[in-house]
Amino acid sequence: MQNHFQPVVTEKSSRSQRIVVQIRELLADGKLKSGDKLPPERELANIFNVSRTSVREAIRTLAAMGLVEIKKGYGVFIKEASIDSVISNVADALILSQDEIKQLFEIRKVLETQAAAWAAQRATDEEIEELETIISEVKLSKKRKLDLALAREYDERFHGAIIKASHNEVLVKIMSGLFDVLDKARTKTAIVPGRAAQSINDHEAIAKAILEHDDQKAMQAMYEHIESVEKTIEK
Repeated sequence: MQNHFQPVVTEKSSRSQRIVVQIRELLADGKLKSGDKLPPERELANIFNVSRTSVREAIRTLAAMGLVEIKKGYGVFIKEASIDSVISNVADALILSQDEIKQLFEIRKVLETQAAAWAAQRATDEEIEELETIISEVKLSKKRKLDLALAREYDERFHGAIIKASHNEVLVKIMSGLFDVLDKARTKTAIVPGRAAQSINDHEAIAKAILEHDDQKAMQAMYEHIESVEKTIEK
């Protein structure tokens, strides 16, 4: 295993991070596997040519990521990464600069259009009824003056119901991991005049396609909806 590690040659402030990157790359390449025991701290410090403090910081970071397990008295072991920990790490790394908002919508067009198609194929009668209930409630609230918080809540519920109706558990976890990021995007769009009304119309078209079990129509309706929201932000 030691032969896989390379000395860290970088600024002192980022040495621990470079160790983290190197170990993650070894995991991705399959050179480190679940259950493997890492060399002792002193040995790692010599291999990486860094201080033991840098090694310690790197191990703590890897443990927080769920990639290693520290067993007192036994050492540090590579831990099998779950889909939840991977998703959590991705979500934590996301920020919402203008470029990243655009990239977020690119991802949504891939994931949520497919979710709509799967929902059209797999949704139960109860799940379709839930979509219709959400639309009815948001229409009623709109007549009473739909505020920002309610608009965000209904949008989250509608999209969440479709993800659930896709019956793809990995997709459910991915979208759950992106919850905070998506909520920030919703805040940006909900304040735009006329956006809530347009979203209601879009949601109706999506729900209708799912009700008819027309996966292609559902995909197209979802794509057009997400693209419309994206254009609203770009204005």
